[in-house]
Amino acid sequence: MIEGYSILCFAPDPWDAIWRNRHHLLTVFAERNQVMYVEPRTYLRETLAQLKSGLPRPAGRRVTQARPGLYVYRNLWYAPISGRFPLKQITAALRVGSLRRWLRRLGFGRPILWLCRPEMGDLVGQFDEILVLYQVVDEYSAYAGVADRAGVQAREQALLRRADLVITTAPALYESKRPYNPNTHLVPNAVNYEAFSRVYEAGGPPPADLAGLRRPVAGYVGAINAKLDLELLATFAQARPDWTLALVGPLDAPADEPGLASLRRLPNVHFLGKKPAEEVPRYMLGMDVCLLPYKRNEWTRNISSLKLYEYLACGKPVVCSDVPAARQHADVVAIAGDAAQFVEMTVQAAGDMSAAAVGRRRALAAQNTWRQRVEQISQLIETTLRQKPASRRR
Repeated sequence: MIEGYSILCFAPDPWDAIWRNRHHLLTVFAERNQVMYVEPRTYLRETLAQLKSGLPRPAGRRVTQARPGLYVYRNLWYAPISGRFPLKQITAALRVGSLRRWLRRLGFGRPILWLCRPEMGDLVGQFDEILVLYQVVDEYSAYAGVADRAGVQAREQALLRRADLVITTAPALYESKRPYNPNTHLVPNAVNYEAFSRVYEAGGPPPADLAGLRRPVAGYVGAINAKLDLELLATFAQARPDWTLALVGPLDAPADEPGLASLRRLPNVHFLGKKPAEEVPRYMLGMDVCLLPYKRNEWTRNISSLKLYEYLACGKPVVCSDVPAARQHADVVAIAGDAAQFVEMTVQAAGDMSAAAVGRRRALAAQNTWRQRVEQISQLIETTLRQKPASRRR
């Protein structure tokens, strides 16, 4: 792992949101480096809506320490992003100035600037960074609710060209981004295998809200959003009323409201809500079969499923929709081509808990850990820095 660096990450979600790729990677990096995780910038429309509704401005400290070496910065609520002159320039100066002061106060050096979305290109060059790293975890233009897909693609292509290093999580992303930056690399998602192994080896009963459900239990753990095929889940729950379907995770907008309503009407479907990251392994271990019920579209063609590795770390049988992320590991997961197969495979998978099957699953997870990914990214960072002009290095 690299050591002694300052990493400044602009994230699209709060630190206490459901844990994603960047949460895991930055937590490991913070063991030997200083990390600042910057929570999402607000937009003028959001600030005006908040003021109009009479809600109090966000309370709490500007900077908190989430882990040793890892700080979380909350953006200025009164300096939102605006597209109009001169407000745009004024609020940008306020945001950048405040963050620079905090970085100096905490002893950060010239940072590695870690960006996570196409619209963050305006941050390049604002912090005297030694390297610009752009991490691509999804095909952002394919997100549900995106109206201006061409605009998203144009902003991303501009950022790809300006970045010193691009890391992608899925083969399809690697292929589509590399034409815009030759220093593009594939670094898939992974699992905190050490943490999952501790829970696996300790055993113990499932969490109370899961333990009280009728068995067998098929479950999904993660954000419940437009990526999920809720119709597929409803088909399973209706076809197998003797099974329980447990959904663990927050509802993310934009949600499929009709699909959610259909699921909520079914007596054997239970929404258990968002859980702390440290509790996630216990929920997975408490399920008989773990599900990845993805829609088949451009969004899911470009994903690397973090949850797949976590399911496998628990040794659980996994049933997936037929998406590329599943096909990469077809030897240890069941891949359903349609709803009927999904129902049949889920029922069959419940009995697939032999020592050999569990061992194969956990062995694959052990080969895909966040520490291994951090080592890979560290090597890419150091190689990129060696190739940069001396004036841009530390």
